[in-house]
Amino acid sequence: MLSDIHGNMDALQALMNNVPRWDEVWVLGDLVDYGPEPYEVIDYVRSLSPRHVLRGNHDHAVAFGVDCGCGERTHDLSVYTRVNISMKKVSKEHVEWLKSLSPVERVAEKGLEAVIVHGSPRNPLYDYMLPDLSFNDYMRMLTPSPLTLHGFRGRVTGLVVSGHTHIPMDVSLGDVRIVNPGSVGQPRDGDPRASCGLLDTETMEFRIIRVKYDVDKVLSKLRALITDGEVYQRLASILLTGKV
Repeated sequence: MLSDIHGNMDALQALMNNVPRWDEVWVLGDLVDYGPEPYEVIDYVRSLSPRHVLRGNHDHAVAFGVDCGCGERTHDLSVYTRVNISMKKVSKEHVEWLKSLSPVERVAEKGLEAVIVHGSPRNPLYDYMLPDLSFNDYMRMLTPSPLTLHGFRGRVTGLVVSGHTHIPMDVSLGDVRIVNPGSVGQPRDGDPRASCGLLDTETMEFRIIRVKYDVDKVLSKLRALITDGEVYQRLASILLTGKV
């Protein structure tokens, strides 16, 4: 499982070169913004022939020319990199492909039933299912609203695979288990290594895999594209520390 790659091709390649054997790839959204290579990330992801690819809120912003609706602490960084990098680098064909994606899908294959979503079943693009939420908050986010049903009726149960938070998670709450692979290109849990998840669909073991990559190489690419020194320094700090 890959999520929140955010134009970081070096992190993505490092993961794919070091992850143990896998049978299929699920991509939970946010291929663009923040990083220097959105075009390359989209093409690479497509070359993997992933079983599932979701549209994240940043992909949605690039595809439809709207705000990303992300957190306040990184919103201006998102806007800057979308205007100055993502929208300048992605092609019209890339934009149309991003438009074609859904932010949520059902999985029913090989005996596995799950919901995969960028945010939450209630709000597939924008909800943050963080590890420290209350039980009631989780239950609320697992209950789709009439405006975002996506074919769901009542609260979602079973396995829910979510991205968007940039923080790995494996939480069980009665009849539901929520897992999150963390972020490939922008980890924000204090560990700057690229993160992904590996799910064994027979044993249901979920593993977080972290891989070190050449952050300095990414920073060099960003430096060549960003003229605002403060924006560059803040992005560099996130990549170097794994914290906002």
